[in-house]
Amino acid sequence: MILVISLLHIALFATAAPLLVHQIEELAALPSPTLHRRQGAFTSVTGITEFGVQPRLEIRQLEQNADQWNLYLLGLVRFQATNQTDKLSYYQIAGIHGRPYIPWDGMQPEAGVDSPGYCTHVSNLFLPWHRPYLALYEQTLYQHIVDAVNAFPAGAVRQRYAEAALSWRVPYWDWAAVPVAGASVYPTSITTPTVDVVMPNGTTTIPNPLYQYEFDPVSASDFYFDPFSSWNVTMRYPTSWDDNATSQNSLIGPILDNSRVSFQDRLYNLFTNYNNFTEFGNEAWMGPGVSNADSLESIHDAIHSITGNNGHMTYLDYSAFDPIFWLHHAMIDRCFAMWQAIYNNSYVDPMAAIEQTYTIKVGQNMDENSPLEPFHSDATGDLWTSATVRSTRTFGYTYADLGNGSVSAVKAAVNSLYGNSAGTGGLSKRSPGVHTAVAREVPGAASPDETAPEEIIDGKHREYLANILSQKFALNGSFAVYVFMGDFEDVASAWPLSPNLVGTHAVFAALSGADAASNPQIRRRQDGSPIQVTGSMPLTSMLLAKVEAGELPCMDPETVVPYLTDNLYWRIGMFDGTQVPAEDVADLTITVVSAQVEPACAQDEFPQWSDFTDLTSVTQGKPGGCA
Repeated sequence: MILVISLLHIALFATAAPLLVHQIEELAALPSPTLHRRQGAFTSVTGITEFGVQPRLEIRQLEQNADQWNLYLLGLVRFQATNQTDKLSYYQIAGIHGRPYIPWDGMQPEAGVDSPGYCTHVSNLFLPWHRPYLALYEQTLYQHIVDAVNAFPAGAVRQRYAEAALSWRVPYWDWAAVPVAGASVYPTSITTPTVDVVMPNGTTTIPNPLYQYEFDPVSASDFYFDPFSSWNVTMRYPTSWDDNATSQNSLIGPILDNSRVSFQDRLYNLFTNYNNFTEFGNEAWMGPGVSNADSLESIHDAIHSITGNNGHMTYLDYSAFDPIFWLHHAMIDRCFAMWQAIYNNSYVDPMAAIEQTYTIKVGQNMDENSPLEPFHSDATGDLWTSATVRSTRTFGYTYADLGNGSVSAVKAAVNSLYGNSAGTGGLSKRSPGVHTAVAREVPGAASPDETAPEEIIDGKHREYLANILSQKFALNGSFAVYVFMGDFEDVASAWPLSPNLVGTHAVFAALSGADAASNPQIRRRQDGSPIQVTGSMPLTSMLLAKVEAGELPCMDPETVVPYLTDNLYWRIGMFDGTQVPAEDVADLTITVVSAQVEPACAQDEFPQWSDFTDLTSVTQGKPGGCA
């Protein structure tokens, strides 16, 4: 649907193509208020608004539009080549997120603050803050796309590219939806070191700007910790932390694929059972008795950590330099926008800042009118707020899944995309006791196109989840909690690909070291207590796979509780492959909960969840389990 709309939009303007080229030439040649600034003025973050509201496409969908894809790559190459001293360089825009901890666009740090970056994590501003950040990236990249168009000689080819540029928007990467048959959820377009592009002098092979970003130069003072202070390119799953390490992109896809059903189930649960923005958006622990322990930020953490696998994406300070960061955060923004369309009465409630940023102190009260620093809405110095970035259309973009904005249309999209796993297939539509679902690949399990038995009581299904609590900075850097059901090879390197891996919960953190030692308030709440975060691991898909394999007779609690008591395991590891004893992870607590869920009556409705019941006996007495 998106592609058709885009092509129709282009067709409407085709008769005025010479004018379009002229307009694009003007954007490149004149000091547009969107992208440039007068001496002493601020950068205006506006997004791309010159040609109306256009949809952001999933990266594999954008790739099907050869002209837009070509412009995307050409523009990104130009963007990444911009001198690092330029405020609108890829380097400095990526540096807003974390390191190198320097002011951007005149926004000075709070007195006495020397770190971390501007990004708001474990915060009610987490989702709104990233919206203008992405808009800044998008509009700056677009200027380079315009320049790429104008590098072609006047004529039919440049005219065609000018038309394609009109509806281009930055793509997102959907890491939860079922990929096409035989494909990985990890796009091949970001895993190849080189790529073919069409340039004014013909087709040529160039380094793939989606594969890595090359620092020119890398700065030890900017990046502080080795090896990040010496690596001259961004790394994914590096072979080591030595200076001569290389990325292992081929190993990331299988790991993501093995946890994809978990990501899909988590996302579906968030959409269908979280109607409060604070709970939905950020991973801060809300206190005892809260059963909705998952969040979009928590899922976001797992994708960060796994795709980096001890490279740049794994650590908050360095992640934005990897080109995949922007694809991932466009997906997070899309989920944010879809949730907004469904639950439009809930938004940013006042909340004290739990973690310090470059301009926000711990304990400072933040609400929807708090400035999203350092993003200015105009050249005079006004700043965006959560209230003013509430609509994506403000920045000139939308998502196809928002449809016409109706709640039922967005619910139908959620059910279609994420409501078809073994754990959610019986929830997204009412069924007579069986459902067709995407099953977990467990030895002996039925194939995905076979029906899976589900225990139904009074028309309701039973869902099981493991809630995970820990300290955000329990260890030096990001770490993972791997949850298993059944036997597994107890070697850290084998955990991510275990057939019995239920899923990976990850805590996305900064490397500590001197920063935490010099300013411990960065890592503590105002009252001195540690920062605690949560996430949830749906267990139902794997339980159903065990039923299909004949290892579990049914899904009723009387059967499931003793089975989980004997077969649910977890291990904690750093992303360098180091195993960490559960006893060494501060505040680690894993609790299993259960709820009855009444399936949706129609494809454009959601299931109805009951209150959760704590199944404390499942983990009681185990390291990291209930006390």
